[in-house]
Amino acid sequence: MLSGLLLEDAMIHNASHKMHNPVDKMAFLGFLAGIWVGFGGIAATSVAGGIPVAIREQWPVLPKLGTAFFFPFALHFIILFGGELFTGNTMILSIGLWNRAIPYRRALLNLLVVYVFNFLGCLVMSYIFSYQTELFHAEPWRSFTQEIAISKTKAHPWWVIFLKAIPANALVCMAVMLGFASRDSAGKILALWFPVVMFVLPGFEHAIANMYFVSNGLFHGADITVGWMFYNQSAAVLGNAIGGALVIGTVEHAMNHWVSPLPWESGHPVGTLAAHDVESSRKANEYRPIEEKERMKELTRTRSMNMPRIRTKSGGNLTSSPIALRANGSVV
Repeated sequence: MLSGLLLEDAMIHNASHKMHNPVDKMAFLGFLAGIWVGFGGIAATSVAGGIPVAIREQWPVLPKLGTAFFFPFALHFIILFGGELFTGNTMILSIGLWNRAIPYRRALLNLLVVYVFNFLGCLVMSYIFSYQTELFHAEPWRSFTQEIAISKTKAHPWWVIFLKAIPANALVCMAVMLGFASRDSAGKILALWFPVVMFVLPGFEHAIANMYFVSNGLFHGADITVGWMFYNQSAAVLGNAIGGALVIGTVEHAMNHWVSPLPWESGHPVGTLAAHDVESSRKANEYRPIEEKERMKELTRTRSMNMPRIRTKSGGNLTSSPIALRANGSVV
């Protein structure tokens, strides 16, 4: 798996690739991601909404478990097959901006286009493939679609939705980050699943997921208006942006490029090179600034010279081999 600077390089490469997409392809990929979110929402509603009303009221954790188990597969489709998700892009593009690898205007254009077409994709799924197909017209599904729409709008003040949106996208972006770090399909599937489960269970607010769930509730007769849907979106989008761009994107950059303000700590090389970083991301290093590459070379050289010395248990010669340290040595 990738971590440290190698993982950041992979994110920068992905951010740069997004900037090279023409606007129509951004729109297409955004719409595609909305379709996948809709599929995840339909599957989750089919399971969670199928629980009888009396049992839902007595055991409110059951519909949460049903939603949390099936909805994450939307992110699997987006990452493993294809699509552009607004919330994930807030993290990826912020990393590209911090590293000065992408232009601000193009990044903002990408976020705007992807957001709009995420919305359109979710609306297509909620109206055509959820409402028109009459999947949830009968009880207990119909009341569930109404309840979930109301719980995300008029049931809470604006600031509550905003606060709940911050950890929602922090966890979604953590899933995306771990998905990038994993190098095989099984690892990616697990890495993408667990963080999304963690955001769904507490009922955190994810703007793109809400595009489906709130509109689906509207179509099925929930006692809200279109204005309530944008009430939710205004709070959720702002909170999601903070969770993705600041909580994950900026923190990831700070870990790898920490500059200490402490005067006695000045002069330390920046960057993080984890011990298990054994492979490089494909072509990602092309997008790192030249001065950053030089600092990385110096960091690697410095750490190689300062390797802890190991004395073998047999009393043999000193060695700096990490393998010897793990096998039969102790630091002296």
